[in-house]
Amino acid sequence: MRVNIGELLADRGAVRTLAYSEPCEPPAEDAVLLRPVEGALTVASTGRTVCLSGRVRTALSLVCGACLVRFEQPLEFSIAEEFGRPATATAAVEAELGPDDFVTPVGPDDTIDVTEVVRQHLILALPLAPRCREGCRGLCPTCGADLNAGACGCAEDPVDPRLQVLRQWATVHKGGATTEKE
Repeated sequence: MRVNIGELLADRGAVRTLAYSEPCEPPAEDAVLLRPVEGALTVASTGRTVCLSGRVRTALSLVCGACLVRFEQPLEFSIAEEFGRPATATAAVEAELGPDDFVTPVGPDDTIDVTEVVRQHLILALPLAPRCREGCRGLCPTCGADLNAGACGCAEDPVDPRLQVLRQWATVHKGGATTEKE
């Protein structure tokens, strides 16, 4: 969805509400969008810039980062972006960032691609380590069994063979008392 904001830039205080309902590209290679992204977005003019804001929601199919099971994840997130015409270049280089440094410039046609803005915010809203449920126990690191289904047949306290020497040392030096061989 492309929106021309030229009229809004010229009319300070102008507000336009958009009903947004569009499918987006999959935000990650293992994520599948189950429903279109839907919500209400507001485009408001400040005179110099135009602010795009609102809340949208969708549902995705994700892979659990612990047990590798695919599950459905509802997702609701906010959109907040500010757009404006590019400022003219100044000769002096400023040491600090100013408010204009956070405004996304629009092209000469004064249009913004709302779908791309929503897609970028969707990517930022994705969980870093998705979980199918709170308390997911994941997979056994030894045999790969799903620990949510029950205990596997692996030993309770497997010791990495590289660390076996430390276990022997702890047995010899138990309780702070050491036995020295002379």
